[in-house]
Amino acid sequence: MKTKMPPRKEKNKLRKTNRKIIITGKQAIKALQEIGFMFISLRQMEDYYFYKEIEAPGQDPGTRAREISRFVTQNNFINRLAVVRKTISERFDNSLGNDDMSDSERAMEHLTFWEKLGD
Repeated sequence: MKTKMPPRKEKNKLRKTNRKIIITGKQAIKALQEIGFMFISLRQMEDYYFYKEIEAPGQDPGTRAREISRFVTQNNFINRLAVVRKTISERFDNSLGNDDMSDSERAMEHLTFWEKLGD
């Protein structure tokens, strides 16, 4: 039986000016701090509720979801991620290619985003 080969990686289709971008150390540290805060906090919450369920089965499963939602909202995750995205994306040359898209638009084109089920 043949195994499926992974899809071939496309050649780097970035503009030459975008193949190497530079951000300052201060910008990189700030971005890492923001991502670290969000990632580690969410992981700690997952660990807490995972072990809480092991120790006392039958807990309300909605408690975990409500706490995560509260934490994400209270700590402005959307705005914090927007700042990190801006820090990185503003370093790119956003000139349009033959397809009328910038390199960053092209990179995002095939991502699947959340949609409400049934829509």
